[in-house]
Amino acid sequence: MTFRLVQVLNNNVGLASKEDNSQVVIMGKGLTFQKKKGDTIKASAVQKVFKLHEENPSDLTSLLSTIPLDFLTVSYSLIDEAQEKYDYSVEPYIYTTLTTHLYESAKRLTNGKLIETYLPDLEKDYPLPYEIAGYVLDGFATRLNINFPKQEQKSVALHFLNARTDIHTQNQVQRKAVNKNKQILAIVENELNNHQIYRNRDNANDYERLLVHLKYFINRINQKPVPKVLSETIIKEIIKDYPQTFAIVQKINEQIKQKMGLEFTNDEQVYLTIHIQRLIREEEKDDKHNEK
Repeated sequence: MTFRLVQVLNNNVGLASKEDNSQVVIMGKGLTFQKKKGDTIKASAVQKVFKLHEENPSDLTSLLSTIPLDFLTVSYSLIDEAQEKYDYSVEPYIYTTLTTHLYESAKRLTNGKLIETYLPDLEKDYPLPYEIAGYVLDGFATRLNINFPKQEQKSVALHFLNARTDIHTQNQVQRKAVNKNKQILAIVENELNNHQIYRNRDNANDYERLLVHLKYFINRINQKPVPKVLSETIIKEIIKDYPQTFAIVQKINEQIKQKMGLEFTNDEQVYLTIHIQRLIREEEKDDKHNEK
């Protein structure tokens, strides 16, 4: 079996077509070095093959520019395995968002800079996503010797809750999202600026994660009906803990409703609240540092 190279993503990764013309991502050390579009690559030279999860290959290219290949392949493999093992379908964006999240968490773990999670306990209300999260984290411990703290399981579980999808409608939804995505990003960034929340060196990772997640919130907005994920108890707890941040999200939601005729669900408002709260936390740290 051979693959025909469609696009070189870096020296180790390429977008290729199989003999049935379906496209896949192929990986291997030096696999695409000095290769060009149209070249054939023997299957024996390929170490890993993935279905193209990202609608735009540039998303994968962006990941590869910051995340080591071994980390990315383990993350992708575990997401694939989890879907099959637990019969739990997720939208393709989770490959980008969860991999990015876990890599940032792994860097903080290495640097001894663990941060508290803003999430309540999810194990009781959402046992299956919580179990899936445990499977993913165990996989990182076994394959890469990365032992994430127990609290990370809540964050990973939320990613799987957030990304669960009807696989038959996901492609159509993604195609309709492009223009709406740009409008919503502009509204959110403008409102953050109004509250003196800006992208800076200290919060760059959290800010980027917010924008990446916003990019995919549109998928759920376009789903009819939008699936409910979080319990009322968890929603109320987040709103109670972070009322000022939730107020910012409500302003964003009102603008989106007025300008676009769309509206975030309570679930999505909570997700945004969590992301923006991280940015506010970094702003507060920066202010304290400047006072010194």
